[in-house]
Amino acid sequence: MPADARVEEKEQEKKDRYQDLAGEQKRLWKVETKVIPIVVGALGTVAKGLEKNLKAGLNATVELLEEAALLGTSQSRILRKVLDLD
Repeated sequence: MPADARVEEKEQEKKDRYQDLAGEQKRLWKVETKVIPIVVGALGTVAKGLEKNLKAGLNATVELLEEAALLGTSQSRILRKVLDLD
């Protein structure tokens, strides 16, 4: 069973992990930085604020990210193999 319930927890982990890097970029290049975590669960679950974060300058949509996550799961590989779609 996928752990999609942990998407927001993983998002916070990513924020914490990349804060030092963001600070270093700001210090070295004197630019404003912001950590925008993108976490998509195995079944396409996303955090509530993802769409707002994507509007901060990234050229991606929530739907595109969900599709990519779903197509990368073992369930979709099994289904494609059974249906002989590969």
